Amino acid sequence: MTAYPDVAAWDLDYTVWPCFCDTHISPPLRPETNVDGEVLELVDSHGYKVSLYKEIPRIINDLKAHNVKLLSASRTWAPEIAIEMLKLFKIKMNGEIVSLYSVFDDFNWGDHPKINHIRSGIKTVYGKDSLNQLKVCLFDDESRNRDVEKYGIKYLHVKDPVEGPSWKMYKNYLESLDS
Repeated sequence: MTAYPDVAAWDLDYTVWPCFCDTHISPPLRPETNVDGEVLELVDSHGYKVSLYKEIPRIINDLKAHNVKLLSASRTWAPEIAIEMLKLFKIKMNGEIVSLYSVFDDFNWGDHPKINHIRSGIKTVYGKDSLNQLKVCLFDDESRNRDVEKYGIKYLHVKDPVEGPSWKMYKNYLESLDS
């Protein structure tokens, strides 16, 4: 049986979608609904299109199906735009269409080290900072955030700014938990 983390923390920009929401996006945003009712692409006021990375719905669905808590951990300077984007993006989960916002258990944003975001989220979700008792991972595109590993958090480097996190990278991480 595959092991899963207790908590998966997610950066947003260039980890969930391929842009900086605080510099590339100009609200208001218009959702583009596909034939399945999902919204995997948004269009801003200037016609700029931004999509979720291809594997995000699949990875998020798998994590939530295994009761993993999801945290957003972002240094964005425009949390109001990030919130709007998360609320407008919609994915299929358990046969229902849900906003990406609704699948996250907590949101921690601001110009702080990622460890602070993660600790704060864990405290909100679990009622205490129980980091040392949990299996935690961070999906992030910035290598400087690898420093979370000194706190026992597995850093998953999202290296490809075009494709985002891959299913293979994710499955390799899960397999590493089994060993």
